[in-house]
Amino acid sequence: MEKILLFLLTFTILSCNSNKSEQMMNQKATEPITTIENAKKYISENFKNNKETLLISDELNDPVGINMAIIGNDILALGYNVDGFDQKEGYRIYKYKK
Repeated sequence: MEKILLFLLTFTILSCNSNKSEQMMNQKATEPITTIENAKKYISENFKNNKETLLISDELNDPVGINMAIIGNDILALGYNVDGFDQKEGYRIYKYKK
């Protein structure tokens, strides 16, 4: 009986930590990124899950796509593939998955 209670307590504690981690992950990026340097830094520090998103300001989306090619190179190096994007007012939400 003690082992069952210990297991349930451990499971409950781990579940709480998991929910907190998910909430923190959802709060990571709230403002669109406006520079290549900031995008590269954000990717290296935050891309850890199987699915990730990246908010990129429209001012960083150049007509030829060179800026996104530079940013995308870092993302591809981490093993992610493009999974689409959503256009919003003034920025795009790029989606990636491993």
